[in-house]
Amino acid sequence: MNEEKDKSAEEDVSLMLAAKAGEMDAFSSIVKKHQNALMNFFRRCGVYSDVEDIAQETFLKLYRVRSTYEAKAKFTTFLYLLARQVLIDYIRKQERRANVLEKYSEDAPQFESPNEHKGEEDDVLAALDTLTPALRETIVLVVMQGMSYQEAADILGVPLGTIKSRVSVGLERLKAYLSKEK
Repeated sequence: MNEEKDKSAEEDVSLMLAAKAGEMDAFSSIVKKHQNALMNFFRRCGVYSDVEDIAQETFLKLYRVRSTYEAKAKFTTFLYLLARQVLIDYIRKQERRANVLEKYSEDAPQFESPNEHKGEEDDVLAALDTLTPALRETIVLVVMQGMSYQEAADILGVPLGTIKSRVSVGLERLKAYLSKEK
C-alpha cells in the first residue's frame, strides 16, 4: 500500500514538472487523477451546489502557478493548499452574498429548501456541520481524505500536535453526535 502511494506521489511530481514545462497532456492527467478527490474534499467541507465550480477554480489556480512549482513537498500537499485557499475565498464570497440577500430578503417570499442529502451520508454531513471549521477541515483531510497528520499540518499551517488534538476532539464530537441520532 505504501509503495503504491509512493509511486503515485512520484507520478504526481513528474506530471506537474511536465506541466510546468508546457505539456498540457500532463496537466490534463493531473486534473483527471485528482478531480474526484478534490470534489469530495469540498463536499465534506460543506460545499454542495458549487463543488464542480470550485474544483475547477482550484485547477485554474494550479495552472496559473504551474511555472513556479517546485517539488519541495508532496504534490497533494501543494494541491490541497491551493484548494483550501479557493475554499476560503468561496466561503467569504458566500458570506458577502448572504449579507446582501439578508438586507433585501425581508420583502421576498420565503421558501423551505428540501434536504439535498439522504441516508447515512446525510448523517455524516450533518455531524460534520456541528464541528468548528478548524475541526471540520482537519477531520476531512485526515479521516476522510486519508492524509497523514503531517500532510494536514502542512496544509493547514499548524503544528503536528494541533492536528492530533483536533482529530481526537473532532472524532469524539462526531461520535457523540452520531450516537445521539440513533
